[in-house]
Amino acid sequence: MRDPYSIEAEHGLLGAMMQRPELIDSLSDDLSAESFYFPENAEVYRGIMAVRAAGKSVDFLTVGDHVGTLPDGSPAFAYCAEIVNGTPSVSSAKTYAVIVRERAVERSLFDLGSQAMDIAHSDQDVQAKIAAVQAAAMAIDCGSGDDDIVKVGDVLADQLEVWQERHDRHARGETLIGLSTGLKELDEKLGGLQPDHLYIVAGRPAMGKTTLAMGMVIEAAVRQSKSALVISLEMNKGQLLDRAVASEGRIPLTLVKNGTACQSHGAELAAAAGVLRRAPLYIADRAGSSIGRIRSLARRHKMRYGLDLLMIDYLQLLEGEGGNRTEEVSSISRGCKLLAKELGIPVVLLSQLSRKCEERPNKRPIPSDLRESGAIEQDADVILFVYRDEVYHENTEAKGIAEIIIGKGRDIEMGTIRTAFLGQYNRFENLAAGWKPEPVEQPEKVTSLASRYRQKEKF
Repeated sequence: MRDPYSIEAEHGLLGAMMQRPELIDSLSDDLSAESFYFPENAEVYRGIMAVRAAGKSVDFLTVGDHVGTLPDGSPAFAYCAEIVNGTPSVSSAKTYAVIVRERAVERSLFDLGSQAMDIAHSDQDVQAKIAAVQAAAMAIDCGSGDDDIVKVGDVLADQLEVWQERHDRHARGETLIGLSTGLKELDEKLGGLQPDHLYIVAGRPAMGKTTLAMGMVIEAAVRQSKSALVISLEMNKGQLLDRAVASEGRIPLTLVKNGTACQSHGAELAAAAGVLRRAPLYIADRAGSSIGRIRSLARRHKMRYGLDLLMIDYLQLLEGEGGNRTEEVSSISRGCKLLAKELGIPVVLLSQLSRKCEERPNKRPIPSDLRESGAIEQDADVILFVYRDEVYHENTEAKGIAEIIIGKGRDIEMGTIRTAFLGQYNRFENLAAGWKPEPVEQPEKVTSLASRYRQKEKF
């Protein structure tokens, strides 16, 4: 078993940085002060990066002067001079950096073993233990040894590049920041489905929550070639595939279910199946899954196949932690938000609404209608309500029209988007340009008693 450190590689790397400062940016990738085993070497590395950040010339004089005294009390100047004089070859600096990084990872893995033992002996359930170990392992893989706290000035340069990229993208006519939903007006409001965001899609039964969310998933997987995972606790794989094929092929869902689609829409069925087969779309149906199990499943899936979008259908069927259902739902919504940030992807979480919205004259939902917990509203970055007036009013003028109400949004414009709801095809579509609801005939307003009697004379 080799030592979990290499003092020669650490000295060689630091010496190369002080002799060839132009190599610092490339050599420091995936490294931090914690990557060095010896405290004095970590301090010299901090000094090099500080002098570099200040725009000064980097050599053993400037670094030694900046550091001053090492942790053991010895002068940094003499130590830096000794490192530079003992550097065998600057041309091998990249190899030294790899060795330092590998030994740091090995030390982290050794620590992970001890951490895993502590987790195994904790009072958590098995799935939570697995999720905790996986999170710790992924943190090592992502190189999360870097400091969590950073100075604004250190990250401002990177953010300037982000702003420039946004400008260039806008100049090319690309207005979306994240993944397209497939609905033009909704994309304009949201800027697409953005990484690290938790999206709640809520509505009463039969409003089309699953249809809307599946439309987003299919759009990402089929049209944008993004890896998407659907975890359904309500429907099995077969039911989801029926809906996906009906939507993609514009085939009546009833025909797909009763088996006549093979004859009446054979070509469309085959084409839709071929498109879905080639798409990076994955499905899991795990009834009674806990949020810990889902987090574990999502992490493992991302490591194996990549993951750009996660959809969970739906929140109320998940199992959480807590003494009552409100606490459980709070832990679920919090877990989904943390999962979105951890994986750096948008998470679309479906949720049921309480009956309170149906008790109001205007049955359009509001955030307080979310069932079982106010934490859902707090944790969500965006809340989308699906409302179809024809569910409550059979003779409504808005037949075939769905409203997507933005009930909450961070840094986005609130409002209502109207879309076409094609129930037989199980899909939402953009309305035709210039569409307006048909005006409803209003009864003639009676302004006087004489006018009222004149109306009666007409009959």
